[in-house]
Amino acid sequence: MMRCTRDGVRYLKIFKLLKERPQQLEVFWVALLKEVTLRFYAFMFTGLAILIVLYILYVQSSAARPDLVTIPAGVFQYRPAGDFRRDKRVTDAPYQERRIATGIEIMKYPVSVKDYAACVNDGSCNQVASEGSNNMPQTGVSYLDAVIYAEWLSEITGQTWRLPKDEEWVRAAGERFHDDAISISSDDPSDRWLAEYKANMANRDGTLAELRVLGGYGHNSLGIADLSGAVWEWTQTCMKNGTLTANGFTLHVSSEYCGVRLAEGRHRAFVIDFVRDAKVGGCAVGLPPDYLGFRLVRQKIF
Repeated sequence: MMRCTRDGVRYLKIFKLLKERPQQLEVFWVALLKEVTLRFYAFMFTGLAILIVLYILYVQSSAARPDLVTIPAGVFQYRPAGDFRRDKRVTDAPYQERRIATGIEIMKYPVSVKDYAACVNDGSCNQVASEGSNNMPQTGVSYLDAVIYAEWLSEITGQTWRLPKDEEWVRAAGERFHDDAISISSDDPSDRWLAEYKANMANRDGTLAELRVLGGYGHNSLGIADLSGAVWEWTQTCMKNGTLTANGFTLHVSSEYCGVRLAEGRHRAFVIDFVRDAKVGGCAVGLPPDYLGFRLVRQKIF
């Protein structure tokens, strides 16, 4: 208010002086127009900058508040994924008892086009192609892209976000999980690979899955949406090699190769970590996923 008063008095003095000196009136009006124009543009740019900041904060806050579902704690039977052998024959891993502790929450929906775009616009995530509207799942992302998004979300929320372990994803999927066990025994690995290919084709009806909006593939009994729909979801689980004991009940993991990660969907698929579209190459084993996407888990701090 004081500033406005001082400016008004100054302009009145100048105007009175100019009335006494008409030759300077034109110069005055030009100078006044310039000052008013500069202040107008300064006001407009400031307002625009504020709106941009508010929009970014809104989009980020939307991405930072995903719907979550708690994975029930408890013990369950889990079959590890990988390349396992018994008496030098490729075979299925045996079921193992696994425990999920409390404090793990998983996103109800896969990461959407809108949520991923917030990370891209913030300058943190890699630009990738997307299909459909903001309410579609983000596809065409590699394991490495998903990890970067998790790091970004952790930074802006102050929480710990990460890709799920495979056993966590299986527990969350419940009845939507497709066991990939193949009851075949052969000295020729190609016999098993062919059987796996046929089983994968059967799970997918031999067609490319249709991308749908979030929730388009329904919810499982835990209320988690779109599991085993069109999108295969990255997990942090690495490709494993190992052997079974003669009785087939004990599994010894001999090595892990973390340049290949497990994607879960209508069937399991091991995919090279930098691949964004496994249909054009990069699927290490079996039939490639139709689309690659992800959802994250949030780790609670007690």
